[in-house]
Amino acid sequence: MIPISKPPIAATGGRRQLWLVGAVAIGITCLVAALLHFLAHFYMLNQAEKSVKSLLLAQRGFHRYIQEVMHPTFYKLKGEGQVTEAFYAPEILSSSFIVRNQHAKYNEERKTAGLDEIYYKMAAFNPRNPVNQATPLEADLIRRFNADRSLKEYREELLIDGRDYLFVAIPFLDNQKKCMKCHGKRQDAPPGLQRLYPGEGGFNEKLGDIRAIESIRIPLQQHYSALHIVLAAVLVGMLSLATLLFLNTRLRNLVTDRTRDLEMEVAERRRMEEEVRAVNQTLEERVDKRTSQLAVANRELDAFAYSVSHDLRAPLRGIDGFTLALLEDYGDKLDETGRDYISRVRGGCRRMGDLIDDMLKLSRLSRGELRLHEVDLSAMAAEIVEELRRAEPARQVAVEVTPGVRVRGDGVLLRAVLENLLSNAWKFTAGTASPAILVGTRLDGDRQVYFVQDNGAGFDMAYADKLFGAFQRLHTEQEFAGNGIGLATVQRIIHRHGGTVWAEGVMGKGATFSFTL
Repeated sequence: MIPISKPPIAATGGRRQLWLVGAVAIGITCLVAALLHFLAHFYMLNQAEKSVKSLLLAQRGFHRYIQEVMHPTFYKLKGEGQVTEAFYAPEILSSSFIVRNQHAKYNEERKTAGLDEIYYKMAAFNPRNPVNQATPLEADLIRRFNADRSLKEYREELLIDGRDYLFVAIPFLDNQKKCMKCHGKRQDAPPGLQRLYPGEGGFNEKLGDIRAIESIRIPLQQHYSALHIVLAAVLVGMLSLATLLFLNTRLRNLVTDRTRDLEMEVAERRRMEEEVRAVNQTLEERVDKRTSQLAVANRELDAFAYSVSHDLRAPLRGIDGFTLALLEDYGDKLDETGRDYISRVRGGCRRMGDLIDDMLKLSRLSRGELRLHEVDLSAMAAEIVEELRRAEPARQVAVEVTPGVRVRGDGVLLRAVLENLLSNAWKFTAGTASPAILVGTRLDGDRQVYFVQDNGAGFDMAYADKLFGAFQRLHTEQEFAGNGIGLATVQRIIHRHGGTVWAEGVMGKGATFSFTL
């Protein structure tokens, strides 16, 4: 395919269009971000002011309760003589004392709840308690409120120790006539109050003056954190939108070019599909033909297996029969060596017969339909072990079968698998002092593995690849009986179930045969 290049002028115009779209998108993003920052900052301050007003209303209500309920009650009791004339306790009489300590407890609760403390102070020029002494800023505000009675509130954003605060100050205490009893001349104050406060703090106030303000600082850090999160989210969103607009223009150009290329590719693919369709048709015909040939070959194999079985068994039966007759009729005329030779011949005939039977069984395992159903491997293994115990009651073998192991498979074939594996384990533990066999299951990644483990003769892993071959043996006939067909049978059955089988062993320490289904 020969690529078609675009004219240089068109390419330059496309790049200019992309840059223009990107610049406009970024400009809009910055304007929107600035507007949102202003609105969010305004909202943040509004929320902080609401917090201030809520606190002020709560404190004002507390002051009113003290002055309108507690004080009249106290003076009534005093007038009735239940309280001495000299008694004075700030804990129940001083509203500033009570509110200050109440606010301290309030801040402790905020701190426990993980919130920033709120600064609240009834600041005065000449307080009785030094903790209420006005700071230079607060003192200046008291003078300003006294100078301009129309001024009802002062508000400012402050930076203190690297943190932002909203500072609000409000006139609080006007020296009314009833206040002068405790805040006028010292000698006119209650004796108890004079004893409690020996200095001039809180005395000699002037009637009509504003002697104290409520000073509040609300930390803005938490509000700023929320503001920054919102702004960051909006900015990221707008930048993402700008990027998408930029890429969209670029993609349109790419899509146009790619569409032209794809049209050519589609035409080429259609031609190739026609060729593949023709090849598939040819392959289907070949498969059908090969399937027919395999069906014929299987029938011929069955016939051959029957013929081999029949033709080999006949001479074997003749050899075995004549050697038996020779032993019965002329056994007394033969010496011990002669009778041993005849016994060996008859044993060879029996082994040959067994080999023929096993060979026929192995050939039949590859044919026939699997009858799948749920199989209880645990119960099946227990039955096979019981049969082995009845066959050799003198042997004491510790066998453990994991209960509840169920699989889906052909019950007859899976029984053959367990019979072969358990018979081998039983056989190869014959020379072990404390023979033990374990039938169990385990998880290997996402697959279930079933195994038969013994502590018998074991084998050299160097020869593991020979274990599952037909008529392959790692031990002599004198060591362990057998014809080498059992594990080949196991492998063929497991493969028919779509699984795998493998073995692990150590010479003299036993072996483990594992399989999946």
